[in-house]
Amino acid sequence: MKAPHTLRMRDWNSWRFLLVTPLITLLIALLEPVFLLTSAIAQQPEIVFRSSSNLVLVDVIALRNGLPDETLRRDDFRLFDNGRPIAIKTFDTRTQATTRPLALWLVVQCTMPGQERQGSGLFAGQMSRFVPALKSLDKQDTVGVAHWCDNGDSQVDLQPTSDADTLLPAVEKVLAAPVTPDNHSRPGELALQKTLQLIVDSTRAAKPEPLPAVIFLYGDWSGMPRHEADHFIDELLETSAIAFGLQDQRSPHIWWVPGEQRQVAHYIATETGGQYLEVTPETYADGLEEILRQLHFRYELGFQPAALDGKRHKLTVKLTGAARSQHPNVRLRFRQAYVPVPDPGR
Repeated sequence: MKAPHTLRMRDWNSWRFLLVTPLITLLIALLEPVFLLTSAIAQQPEIVFRSSSNLVLVDVIALRNGLPDETLRRDDFRLFDNGRPIAIKTFDTRTQATTRPLALWLVVQCTMPGQERQGSGLFAGQMSRFVPALKSLDKQDTVGVAHWCDNGDSQVDLQPTSDADTLLPAVEKVLAAPVTPDNHSRPGELALQKTLQLIVDSTRAAKPEPLPAVIFLYGDWSGMPRHEADHFIDELLETSAIAFGLQDQRSPHIWWVPGEQRQVAHYIATETGGQYLEVTPETYADGLEEILRQLHFRYELGFQPAALDGKRHKLTVKLTGAARSQHPNVRLRFRQAYVPVPDPGR
């Protein structure tokens, strides 16, 4: 199963071939900038994610020995923007019942014959295993489904709904329709970007606006030049979405891609404050339930950015000295940065 490819993204088999034939590698390295420039002109423009950043919400997951810690208070946290301390304007928790409800999205890649283990194909016919975890949804949470394909297709298959019974059949319907793309280059990467934008737009249309939580059911056999991956992350950081992933343990691991960021979906999850979990068919429900537990018992810190400059700002969340002494085993996870941009509708 292929990943969200760019023109420069290569699967592991391609890299193995190039490594065995150094002369071809050298020629491609010399000619690639020309090909990329020509293709960039022909391709459609990059998709840019937009969100209002008048109030930036930072979702913080606090874990003690692997379990959510619900005992922290507002005064226990310190927030930094590019290393500078900033005031926490709002503070919400599950115990106060003031955090945003979830818009939970299951996102899959189209099934491609012969590559089921690398992508989402291992989940086909197995979605009923997730049923027990759906009982952990809160009453105000909604669920949705979206997919992308390497042939360029992207679609929201299930708009956010409170009817959780419609979630798993919608995923099965997508995975039951195999796709055989002509190639695995730019169309797939743009399709994934468009899918995420559709998710953000659909979520934002809901009032009150929920937290879009993207869960990839995806083996993530992928690689991408690091600067391309960072550009992709910059776009996603203009939203408040948080990404997680479930990877079947039978999926192969890509340990090294020369000169590239491997496992791009894992990278997205890390940068947005989420997590990628390995599961077996027997633990599919446990993995989803663990994600829901972390999301439901998160903390929300809100602050006002000094300027809507469209640049990447490094975010850091720490516990105060006193809080660290009182909670020595607590570890925090949060998105690594944000990109403040003005609301285009204003």
